[in-house]
Amino acid sequence: MRFESTLLSSWSRREWLSVAVIAVTTAFLIGSAVLLLTVGSYTSTLEGDLESASTATYYESHDAAVAATDTGDLVFPLIRVDIDGHTRTVVGIPPDAPPRIEEASVAWQPATVPSAPDEGLYGPVPRTTQLPVGTTDTTVSPHPPEQSIFPAEWYVGSADTVTSLGASGALVIEAGGEPAGIAQWQEQGAPLIGALPFLVSGLGQVIRTLTIAAVGGGLLILVVVYNVTRMSIRDRHPEIRVARATGISPIRLFAVLQGRVLGLVGTGVILGFAIGLITTKAVINAATYAGLPVTIRAVVTSDILWAVLQIGGFLLGMGVLAGVLASVPVVRGSPATIGRSTNTTQSIATRVRERLSLVQPTFVDWRAVVPTTTTVAVFVLVILLTTAIGGALAPLATTSSGTVTEAGITHPLNSRISEEYASVLRSQNITASPEVLYAQTRNGEPYLARGANYTAFSAVSNTTVVEGRTPAAYDEAVIGTSLADTLDVSVGETIMVGGSVTPGVRRLTIVGRFSGDGITDDQLLIPLQTGQQLATDSKTVHLIRTNGDTLDFERFAGQSSGIVVTELSGSSSVEVNHTYTLTVRGENLGKKAATRNVTVRADNRTRSRTLSVGPGESGAADVGFTFAEPGTHTITAAEMTKSVEVFSPRTLRLPAKFPRRAPPGSTLIVPATTRNETPVTGATVTLGDRQGTTNEQGTVLMRVPTEPGEYTLTIEKQNYTSERRTLVVEEDAPQRLIGRLQVSPQRGTRLTKPEVTVQLANPWGQFFVRNVSLVTPAETEHRTVEMTGGNITQIRIPASDAGLDDSLTPGTYDLRLVSDEIVLATTTYRVTGDERVTATLASQGEYSQGTAINHAIESVFGNVRVLFLVMIALAGVSTVGGTAATFAHAVHANRRRIGIFRATGASRRQLLGVLAVDAVKLSLPAIAIAFGTAFTVIYVLARSDVLVIFGIKLHAPQSVELLLGTGLGALALAIGSALGVGYAFLSHDPERLLRTER
Repeated sequence: MRFESTLLSSWSRREWLSVAVIAVTTAFLIGSAVLLLTVGSYTSTLEGDLESASTATYYESHDAAVAATDTGDLVFPLIRVDIDGHTRTVVGIPPDAPPRIEEASVAWQPATVPSAPDEGLYGPVPRTTQLPVGTTDTTVSPHPPEQSIFPAEWYVGSADTVTSLGASGALVIEAGGEPAGIAQWQEQGAPLIGALPFLVSGLGQVIRTLTIAAVGGGLLILVVVYNVTRMSIRDRHPEIRVARATGISPIRLFAVLQGRVLGLVGTGVILGFAIGLITTKAVINAATYAGLPVTIRAVVTSDILWAVLQIGGFLLGMGVLAGVLASVPVVRGSPATIGRSTNTTQSIATRVRERLSLVQPTFVDWRAVVPTTTTVAVFVLVILLTTAIGGALAPLATTSSGTVTEAGITHPLNSRISEEYASVLRSQNITASPEVLYAQTRNGEPYLARGANYTAFSAVSNTTVVEGRTPAAYDEAVIGTSLADTLDVSVGETIMVGGSVTPGVRRLTIVGRFSGDGITDDQLLIPLQTGQQLATDSKTVHLIRTNGDTLDFERFAGQSSGIVVTELSGSSSVEVNHTYTLTVRGENLGKKAATRNVTVRADNRTRSRTLSVGPGESGAADVGFTFAEPGTHTITAAEMTKSVEVFSPRTLRLPAKFPRRAPPGSTLIVPATTRNETPVTGATVTLGDRQGTTNEQGTVLMRVPTEPGEYTLTIEKQNYTSERRTLVVEEDAPQRLIGRLQVSPQRGTRLTKPEVTVQLANPWGQFFVRNVSLVTPAETEHRTVEMTGGNITQIRIPASDAGLDDSLTPGTYDLRLVSDEIVLATTTYRVTGDERVTATLASQGEYSQGTAINHAIESVFGNVRVLFLVMIALAGVSTVGGTAATFAHAVHANRRRIGIFRATGASRRQLLGVLAVDAVKLSLPAIAIAFGTAFTVIYVLARSDVLVIFGIKLHAPQSVELLLGTGLGALALAIGSALGVGYAFLSHDPERLLRTER
């Protein structure tokens, strides 16, 4: 009974080291599982935002499209037809189509379905005209001003009109009924808003890939558990031999040994769970403290607990299996043969040792190579996979050298800068390509599109068109060779794309295929203007890439005058002889603080201003001019220009947003003002054959003609410059309020408290009740207004109510004034960086720029970074702990031999040198096998098309620096572990080392 108790509960130091090996290797598997399940649950929260995500799918046959629809789906017939000598797309609007698709609408932009004209078509024409459409002359009117989900280049008619033109295909938009949710955009079509499906699908692919790495690591860990368990039983061969010789039954001995194995492995698994969870939480907390936008928390939920129990049970099962395989030989056969090799085995071992005498470790047994190899293999596999995934995410998650983005922005998808930056860089002989990142998903497969001019893109990317040609129209695109293979798309095919952050639908014809280096080959390139329509705004891009390898860029970035003028801002008009203030803004692209004198020229006059800007920062200076003559004047500074309209105080004008369309027989209140908005009494207003005179408030009530058509609205007064405007009278013209939106000041730091002013005017001669919303990045402020005809009202909204408080990070924020789903006015507010303010407010929480999608972008890539950090940290802990424990186990087994060396005069330094050499002899083959194993796993997965992230095919990194660094790092860990273990043992006296205790 004492023997049984000793085997079950009396564990030697070597057996505790075996527990340590199991614990640190199990920590990797369980910690990875906890983290991956946690990130997976975060993905589910993103999917919740997509439960009603609408998709667009094109069918070659109209009948097939109708047959494929469900309740609430919309079928839009499509045709490519000759219009005025050019092939154009015409879309038909079904009579039951709603004015907007609620499932795809967002606060900043409704998914508006255009209305069909009563006759003819709407199209991209400046005025109503007759154009040959196919074989028939057709009336084509200008598009209504509202932005719709279809391109402005498309023509719009009723479904019957388009069908009569011979429409063969159709576009189906899931727009009602039961929400299709995730399954819809995973199975078919393109989401109308692609950013969130792109992030959800891509993050799912990242989790899938790293899960494969964790499972692969888990299989290797099973080898460690098996190996360590067998080593532990072998260490007890003397006691087992005595027990067998004194009469213990084989069955009883087998049960005791299995209980002992369960105790060792179970303790290791429990400790591994604790180490894995603690490491995961520590890295997440460190990342949060460092400022990464992390939304995951390592909390043990019921699902995670169940997964951990399954993993633990599996590891225990492997331990039991190892115990059975190691126990069977010692409970069968003669007790005298336990732990003793046969003559044949001894002879073979002797010959092997003789041949390997030069590489035979002195103190460490070759049995240690198995756990060493497996732990290093897990480490190498995780490093290679995370590096490959990081390279795939680089265009989305980081900015690189030679890339210009908005100051203070870490993720290019959240950047917004003027494409005029490119002109500035080109003026310095730097090749530049302004680009828009366009997140897309096709049949559940996420991929990255870029909006760019192909010539500029190719100049900085070194791409070559290998099939077809470059894009020449808004609806043409070229595709990378690798992405074409991933999406199974060929030159000549037409693909459907949705919007990125704004709802929309586009059809693009693939006219060419290009080849490039690395991940460049895994992208779709669309025209810049097409990308801007649904990803940024006109003249705005996410980033500007340059050829970072050119000497011009390096010289420009490194010189003291690395300041470029990036913006000339000021009002668009000024009164004669009044001071016009222009703000000159510049950014320092260099690596050190710089000063630049900027010469500003207006007509034949010049002014100079000095900009002093720190590295990577921006600065501004004001300059004033007066103009004596009315007209258009041009101001230049560096390569930037700005036009200013100089007007006489006696110039009449209508408000810029005064209605240009009106229903027949309606009533308009026409104001007569000067350019500085001073009311003018006694002005004559003429509309068609009707005439009136403005009152003391400078307004007059005018009746709109009852016959549809175009009429000239004229405002005149003696000694004043008159104003003329065309008014289109048509049946379906809307009657809307006029809105103006102002933020004061327009720029500030996080401590600035701006005020938002909403101005509303009712230009119609009737009473209106309207719902008005101010949409900001953080808040949507709703108001109901009651306005009589001609009434003007102002609403002032403080910063706290508008969401423009001290939680804002540096960047540009869009504000919109919306009434009955129509955008009345827009403006922007820019938060500039201030390191002192940032430090002061660092603990006040994270606020993401722009919209909920921007927040998702920040969170997803912040979580992915943490995922990488935790996986690498767990792999590192597993490698260090496993290697150290393995060496400690092996050295402890030879402690008597080490004691003899110490007793016969060997110094600690000499013995540490011997242990270091042993570590090298053991680690070099282990590292070689580990690299071979990791590369084999990645190769097999890549050939199986499993390693695809955001549409980018992953490959094992070929960087010599990375491979060499990883190998040397693993070798350094092994040597360090051996020296640490050796130092601990050699600190004891030789007499203690010669003792027999375990």
